[in-house]
Amino acid sequence: MKEIVNKISSLKSANVACLFLVVSLCGCTDPSKIAKEQNTVQGNNEGGEDAPQKQVMPAAEPKDPAKNDGKKSIIGKTTAVVVNAKEALKNPDIEVVDGKIKGVDPFSQAGSAYVVMASKASTFGMQQAIKTHKVLNDKFPSYDEYMKMMKENRVEFAQLPPYKLYGYDAETGNIMVLQDNKKKAELYKEAGIPLD
Repeated sequence: MKEIVNKISSLKSANVACLFLVVSLCGCTDPSKIAKEQNTVQGNNEGGEDAPQKQVMPAAEPKDPAKNDGKKSIIGKTTAVVVNAKEALKNPDIEVVDGKIKGVDPFSQAGSAYVVMASKASTFGMQQAIKTHKVLNDKFPSYDEYMKMMKENRVEFAQLPPYKLYGYDAETGNIMVLQDNKKKAELYKEAGIPLD
């Protein structure tokens, strides 16, 4: 046992020695030199005449999120919009989505898989909070209580396509994905895509 401990400690010592060797060979940059270079890049030549002169790049114009350059991607975007599922389902055009991956080609299947998996993964934490509320209060939170929980905890879900939305059912305590079939038909027709 002592031999193993000795070997481990000698390996640690060798690793530390190698680390010091690498650092000493590569060298370290003086923090004041870095600061002088940054000031020069920003146009404040406080480093004196021997400070390296660098070309100042013009600042990029900030992107206006409203323009969106014609892109309609939902990847990486979030939303905090959740409707009362009981009220929304009174509309005959709105239905609960089954959560299955659909598509006729690999690209549409990949898009469908992203939406299904992102919606399930992003709602998982709130679904657990709802179960905890049920255990503590012997009832699922009402829609208003649910929205208060989301707001207090700054919860957002993965963005869905424009014809889908999140819904909360206070009777079952489920967060579900709803689909507006009328809006979907309009958007598909506009884009020239046949309905599945």
